[in-house]
Amino acid sequence: MNQQNEVRQEPGRKHPKVSVVIPTHNRAKELPRSIRSVLAQTFTDFELIIVDDASTDDTEEVVSSFCDDRLCYKKLEVNVGGAEARNIGVGLAKGDIVAFQDSDDEWTCSKLEVSVSKLEQSNRIGALFSQFIQVSPESCRLMPTGVYSFDSSDVYKSLLWQNHVGTPTLVVKKSYLELVGGFTPEMPRYQDWDLALKLASVTKIEYLKEPMLLSYVTEGSITQNKVAHGEALEILYKKHMIAISSDRRLKAAWLHRLGDARISAEDKSGRWLLFEALKLEPYSLRYGVKFVFSLFGSSTVYIALTGLFRR
Repeated sequence: MNQQNEVRQEPGRKHPKVSVVIPTHNRAKELPRSIRSVLAQTFTDFELIIVDDASTDDTEEVVSSFCDDRLCYKKLEVNVGGAEARNIGVGLAKGDIVAFQDSDDEWTCSKLEVSVSKLEQSNRIGALFSQFIQVSPESCRLMPTGVYSFDSSDVYKSLLWQNHVGTPTLVVKKSYLELVGGFTPEMPRYQDWDLALKLASVTKIEYLKEPMLLSYVTEGSITQNKVAHGEALEILYKKHMIAISSDRRLKAAWLHRLGDARISAEDKSGRWLLFEALKLEPYSLRYGVKFVFSLFGSSTVYIALTGLFRR
């Protein structure tokens, strides 16, 4: 990392309780909203580390316009991606607790106060996450969906069923981030899911049933990439295969998930994964119908038919 610029930081923030990490790349227009939502927190003992992932817009000027001794800025000369940018931020963090924010989102003003209070209630809690509100030009909706199935007594198992954790809602004790090695940059997608599963294997994760984030769907947000989607699922499945295979229904769900991803990416081998899922759950209408649809040919037809089936 010799090509990276030095951190610029005002004096006086020797050891804050919380370090907030924001990675950003060419989001100068949206970044002020994110920064303001952090600086406006009712809990004030924090530093804000902005990791500029080789932006070519006015990001540095935007950050410089904020006069607050809690703000730090790290400019990278080479684009490393969001996961590694977050890891760099964690490496710079002086706080014992790390919170993550995205450069185009907005926290509620009590986000840190509520989160830190919850983490300090028990030494057994190493991390927590919350619900959030996803805001798009068309609608607003409470996310993540399906949290009713979240089992706080077995967080790891719940996360194998579904990715419940959004990165900007995640607040973690730094020691546990270091223990699991932080985010995995090699993951083509779902770095948040991968990290949550790693954390759940070493500490208790608490779920807060209170939306403390507005997540904006903006131009340039991460888009659905079918190949990356499938590759990331394959990596997660291999990492957690033993635990997944110990539960017949869970294994069927993952085989269905992998098969669906492969077919959507024009890989016909996915139909046999759907067939294996159906063998494990022979009375599943969903698996049966999707397997039949997979026999019709192209992914376009498959996606269209499955879309009609969901309706």
